[in-house]
Amino acid sequence: MFDRQSIHIAMLLWGCVFSLMAAFCTGFMASFGPKKRRWMLAMQLSGAVLLLSDALAWAYRGNGGAAGWWLVRVSNFLVFAFSDIVLLFFHGYVCCYLFGDTPPSRQPRRVRAGYAVALAGVALVVLSQFTGLYYTFDARNFYHRTAWYPLSLAVPMIGMLLDCSLLVQYRKKLTRPLYYAMLSYIALPFLGAAALLFYYGISLANIAIAISMILIFITSVVEQSRAMARQSEELAENRISLMLSQMQPHFMYNVLNSIYALCSRDPEQAKDAIDKFSTYLRCNMAALEQTTFIPFKEEYQHIQTYLALEQMRFGRRVTVEYDIAVSDFMLPPLTIQPLVENAVRHGVTKKRGGGTVTLSTRQTERAIIVTITDTGIGFDPDRYAEDGEVHIGIRSVRERLQRMAGGSLEITSTPGVGTTAIVTLPRKEKRR
Repeated sequence: MFDRQSIHIAMLLWGCVFSLMAAFCTGFMASFGPKKRRWMLAMQLSGAVLLLSDALAWAYRGNGGAAGWWLVRVSNFLVFAFSDIVLLFFHGYVCCYLFGDTPPSRQPRRVRAGYAVALAGVALVVLSQFTGLYYTFDARNFYHRTAWYPLSLAVPMIGMLLDCSLLVQYRKKLTRPLYYAMLSYIALPFLGAAALLFYYGISLANIAIAISMILIFITSVVEQSRAMARQSEELAENRISLMLSQMQPHFMYNVLNSIYALCSRDPEQAKDAIDKFSTYLRCNMAALEQTTFIPFKEEYQHIQTYLALEQMRFGRRVTVEYDIAVSDFMLPPLTIQPLVENAVRHGVTKKRGGGTVTLSTRQTERAIIVTITDTGIGFDPDRYAEDGEVHIGIRSVRERLQRMAGGSLEITSTPGVGTTAIVTLPRKEKRR
């Protein structure tokens, strides 16, 4: 029959097993971002060490053998040290959710204070090994608290209160389930640690930590899965919107009208226009089905086909210039073409007398730079941001660049002068 202590040790070991399983799953879950994955992995692994050490400390206390003597001392040291280390990683996980990529200089001072408190707690534990600050051992290899033991609880409590203040202040950045799950890591261990001041025999604080980590892991997985599902839905909607924008019914109608007029006036040019138009449609549909990088040369040919069709329609009103210094690189599909189309449709063709569209590429040590410039009507950036006629192509390009290539899109414009779009693609050997 199991006594109370055996059940206590079994609970600690089961908590350790779960933490290891959670750490293993975290390492392979794509739903976690890289930073969140690292913090969660560190938190679960350190939690496993904490719970295993606590189980060994209770199991081997009073053991007079040499192995027992070392196990009791090492395991108790790890229990005290990893109580603060787990808090350190929990603090990092919370801040990763609340502040993301916000520069440290713009984060609240409590963020740095939380790290400092946890590290100070670990330093005091190390000091205790030489001074007996928190605990001592008697001749029978039993652990005993000292008068300064409450300090070992007070230090992590200060860190928990700092995290609690951050969670409460920035709770709108979290979903309700995740908010309560994170608060449980503060509330439950806080109560367990307070109980230790009056009752000795079961490490309620560490069992509370195990329960809280279960809640945090499960809730985080659910929330990340939901976020990925929402992102997939948004990407699908953007893909449909992009497809509709790429089809451009007015553009196709006008091209067909131009071809119809050429059939009687210049049949050979009409045949060439039909060939270019079919190539344009075929390339558009193929690009919309692409989910991986394509060579720039493919997109370049597609752009040339499109611009040739527009020049057929508008004649001298659309002038095209190319300055291609580098072409041997990869990029997400339909990255440059929507920007060129915007330059024609919303830039030069809207200007009396037309204008020039210039496509240029160059490379630096760190990136490939693609620039699309037009001398069209331009726009006011402030009014453009409020314009109900949202340029779906620009939004889709920016999202694909960031998501697939870690790149960026910058657009500047001056009314009456023109617009410049700059695509920056970080150079990575695996894409070249």
